Amino acid sequence: MPDDSARPSWFVIIPPPVWALAFVFTSIAIGHLLQLETPLRHQASGLALFALGFLTAASGRLAFATVGAEIRPASKKNSTLVINGPFRYSRNPMYLGLVIAMAGIALVIGTWMSFASAVLFFCFVNWISIPYEEAKMERQFGEAFAAYKRSVRRWV
Repeated sequence: MPDDSARPSWFVIIPPPVWALAFVFTSIAIGHLLQLETPLRHQASGLALFALGFLTAASGRLAFATVGAEIRPASKKNSTLVINGPFRYSRNPMYLGLVIAMAGIALVIGTWMSFASAVLFFCFVNWISIPYEEAKMERQFGEAFAAYKRSVRRWV
């Protein structure tokens, strides 16, 4: 029986949407404090991008709910490997949706700092959250997850 006892760091225990909000609110606060200019502001495009990101993330969440899969990345065990719905095209549609939504928020806000928050969140999940989750999935699902990784890209 595989050992699923790898203890997650507090970075992984805090849910990714909370991290996304923290990045966004921090960028807003810094932009306000530094009175940054808004050179890239386009509200209509930003709202459309936000909606696309929200729907992408929501479709991933719905795929999890449909099969009763655990949503928390730091859960001790996952009961099922979700490879249906948007997971046929991306191994991380919920993270992808959050990054797209954050890019939409950045267009609405329009500061360089707001765009940096989307990039920093992408880096955070790409190099901290996802490696932890993928290692857990490899331990739990072995060759089934390895085959899935070979056939579906991490992002798109």
